[in-house]
Amino acid sequence: MVTRLAFPLSHDRLDAPLSEHFGKCKWLGVLEAGAPPRFLRNEGLNGRWVAEALAAAGVTDVVVGHLGGGAFRHLAEAGLRVWAASPPGATATELAERFAAGALAPMAAPPPPDQGGAGHGGCGCVH
Repeated sequence: MVTRLAFPLSHDRLDAPLSEHFGKCKWLGVLEAGAPPRFLRNEGLNGRWVAEALAAAGVTDVVVGHLGGGAFRHLAEAGLRVWAASPPGATATELAERFAAGALAPMAAPPPPDQGGAGHGGCGCVH
């Protein structure tokens, strides 16, 4: 199976840190070994649209800084594996290298909204 790795980004370049809000990221960076990076504009501005766009692009894995329960569920339903970005503030390029080296951990599902995972729409943020 081909691994296609994606990142939620604020800019259409891999030398930037990840976007702080998954569903509202401006760009989705997609990497595949041996191919140039692709950038998809986030036209839906919500976690469901992002998950569906990534699945349609053949993405298998997503690296995120943090993620609410709704977005996590959408990614899981789309069959995508979710990885926790580490260290915080690392660029997509650095995180891709850490992913390839097996140095990223799978992200645990966020708690349900009634157990501290609530933000607007269950995303987990504090807006």
